[in-house]
Amino acid sequence: MQKISTFLATIGAACLSLTAIAQEPMAGIKIGANVYRTTGDQIENNYKVFPFGGVYLGIRGEKMSLVAEGLFTQTRMITGDNFNDIYHSYIQNGKEQVRNAAFDFTELSVPVLLGVKVFPATWLEFGPQFTKVVDMSDKDNILTEVKNVYKESYVSGVVGLKIRLPLHLNVSARYAFGISDRNNTTVDERWRTQHIQLGVGFGL
Repeated sequence: MQKISTFLATIGAACLSLTAIAQEPMAGIKIGANVYRTTGDQIENNYKVFPFGGVYLGIRGEKMSLVAEGLFTQTRMITGDNFNDIYHSYIQNGKEQVRNAAFDFTELSVPVLLGVKVFPATWLEFGPQFTKVVDMSDKDNILTEVKNVYKESYVSGVVGLKIRLPLHLNVSARYAFGISDRNNTTVDERWRTQHIQLGVGFGL
């Protein structure tokens, strides 16, 4: 919670600074690739890739900017070799062998990012990202209830670079690190997400 409060305090200070300088509105659409993994002892830790897409809205001054995005993407968790031994109380009867079982999630992420101009046309961006899981899929019907195992929302920290290009285009590269624990069970194991996001935006 302390890290989240620090993020929000920084963004609040940026808002006050931006009100005192010339502002330019920003709005557009964005697409890209989300390279991510979830770390944990009883789940697969390999990186996976899914596309993402969404919109952004914000304001930009000469040296600072503030932008919020709404991005839809999918993620997937795959169980490890001993998942059924540790989480047996969350598995349906007759489904004791769950090695390499996959659970898919549709997520809506809302990064709220402060930008600082570091080079001509290049901005350093950082801030919190709030993610809500809007759909959980257990295709093999392994678990008694997916939401009892995986949390429906989580918070990440984000840092990255955005470069403005001609023709209202921009490209960005970001690293998002999980702050919240995604494990919703009583088992003492922490699941953290890591994302590398590569995107292309088009200003409207």
